Amino acid sequence: MTILAKNHIQHILMLLLAGVLSVCSLYAQIANDSVRTGKANGLVDSFEGMSFDDALPQYAEADTLQPFNEDSIAAIHARRLLDEQAEYEYVDSYFMRFNPSPQKAVWMAVLFPGGGQIYNRKYWKLPIIYGGFLGLVYGYNWNQRYYKTYQNAYRDLMNGSANASYLQFLPGRTEEQKKQYAKNHYSYLQTTFQRKRNTYRNWRDYCVVGMLGVYLVSIVDAYVDAALYHFDVSPELDAMNNPAMVVSYKIDF
Repeated sequence: MTILAKNHIQHILMLLLAGVLSVCSLYAQIANDSVRTGKANGLVDSFEGMSFDDALPQYAEADTLQPFNEDSIAAIHARRLLDEQAEYEYVDSYFMRFNPSPQKAVWMAVLFPGGGQIYNRKYWKLPIIYGGFLGLVYGYNWNQRYYKTYQNAYRDLMNGSANASYLQFLPGRTEEQKKQYAKNHYSYLQTTFQRKRNTYRNWRDYCVVGMLGVYLVSIVDAYVDAALYHFDVSPELDAMNNPAMVVSYKIDF
């Protein structure tokens, strides 16, 4: 086969391939047009017999199309207040149904610190009460430790004890140097140890008084809280002031 014949055959095959591709493209376009036409006809058929009101979104309420006047504003405000009240009653119903007894709250607080607050269901007050107790107990132990230290030092200094616990507060490297320092400053050391002892003893006693105060405050708080448990403190409280006519008579004889 010559080169010329091969070229003729290649040209014929290319022409056939181009014709097939053009026929396929034309067929795809015709099919696409028929689909679009069918969809359009379906939409037209679906809208036939439908009014304009039916075509509107169904979620639009009829009230929203009415004019917005003062009555509608009052109704919306009243509905909002009712919703807020219902939510408040749902959240606080557990506490509103409870009616504590002041006497029982006092006895619970007397028998157990914080028991009155637990009985009144005011649990948020427990950290305050127990935090006060723990802080005062820590202060009592701290002051008691230093009070005993200075008490022993003052006693050993006054009695000339061989134990000589006061030597830990004195300057000097050896025990003899510290004892010599104590002899030279005996009056000063006596006054200092006595003042320190009394100071830490007073602060220890204040901690005891503070613990007693926290205990009494918890009892009073339990009684007042139980007695005023249902006392209305809402900001919606108002006074009803209605005009009245006062007529007085005076009869002279």
